[in-house]
Amino acid sequence: MTATGVVSAVLLVAGLVVVVGSCVGMAVFDDPLDRMHLTTPAAMLGSTGICASVVVREGLSADGLAAIGVAVILISVNPLAGHAVARAIAIRRGATWSDRQDEATGAPEEEP
Repeated sequence: MTATGVVSAVLLVAGLVVVVGSCVGMAVFDDPLDRMHLTTPAAMLGSTGICASVVVREGLSADGLAAIGVAVILISVNPLAGHAVARAIAIRRGATWSDRQDEATGAPEEEP
């Protein structure tokens, strides 16, 4: 096996270990917010390792560039999706959001 093959295999296995570990953690935790925290390593580290493995193996061909595109999309969308899901869970549990803030401190104003 060539050095490129070894590096690609190591990146692939590392990415898969992170994804499988996150999946096992999500099966163990009961709270949706705890589960949501485990999506970050899978989307950020796991997918990056897997996509990096493809880039190492394929180079900057169409497949390699597609893998880079997938990694960029997952890395940029994951925080936005996580915040949206967390806010939806919090609202479902009874939390409220107010648009009014104290200009001096930036803290939310109390309702009259």
